Amino acid sequence: MKKRLTWLMAAVLLLLLTACGSPQAQNGKMTVVATLDFYGEVAQAVGGKHVRVVSVIDDPAIDPHDYEPTTAVAKEVAGAKLILANGLGYDSWMDRVVAGGDKTADYLKVGEQLLKKKDGANEHLWYDPTTMPKLANALAARFAKLDPTHASDYAANAKAYLKKLAPLTALVARLKTQLSGQAAAQSEPVFGYSLDALGIREVAGHFAKAIEDGTDPSPQDVEGLQRAFAQHRVAFFVINTQADSRVVDEATASAKKAGVPVLKVTETLPAGKTYISWMMSQYDALADLKLP
Repeated sequence: MKKRLTWLMAAVLLLLLTACGSPQAQNGKMTVVATLDFYGEVAQAVGGKHVRVVSVIDDPAIDPHDYEPTTAVAKEVAGAKLILANGLGYDSWMDRVVAGGDKTADYLKVGEQLLKKKDGANEHLWYDPTTMPKLANALAARFAKLDPTHASDYAANAKAYLKKLAPLTALVARLKTQLSGQAAAQSEPVFGYSLDALGIREVAGHFAKAIEDGTDPSPQDVEGLQRAFAQHRVAFFVINTQADSRVVDEATASAKKAGVPVLKVTETLPAGKTYISWMMSQYDALADLKLP
């Protein structure tokens, strides 16, 4: 009888240790797994002390398109209450991880579910100034559903985060009054939603799409972009500094030769920056360009 009790106690202890060690049960907090660190940042801001956020990609050197999830990521997803992804094919590897789990977690894709975008839409959703406010409010609602006891905390946290976004919103509005109606070109469509928000028309879109797809732009597209620079039909040229391309380097040289200012942006969050400071620094850089 004693031996049977000993084995029973051991089994119970093992179950308790497993539960305490699982991502979902750590310190009584809900685990949220975000594919990208800037989405994880919003989740942490809204969830506050009631959530534990794991951002899978938190290194600016990692290309989200080429990322291959590890077993550690699969374990975190298996224990998560909410999984947050960009969607639109940008981080489709998370679909595979989720499909291999128990499918009980709330899975939110920003592109398809929150912003109602269709396949083929520009996937760089975080450059749309309206995305993070919408996401903060959506997360407050989802957290409240998962954890009704702390619903008021989630609502208050979302409100506080929106207040932090106010300077960014104001800067975008100010730049729109100055730049609306102008035209710009991009090395790839990373900054596209920002151009839309500023009322700036994009030129040479085929060139940018080819670079994004990893193919060489046609000679006609290259020549068209060079003519746009030479004839000063664009106010500035946006380049993604994280992408290496001989064609883009040559286009950048053409822009500089023609006296067209170059705006440098990044696709992923730079080390040491928050989403807000990252966006502010790039819009500030745009404001500092000597535009015609």
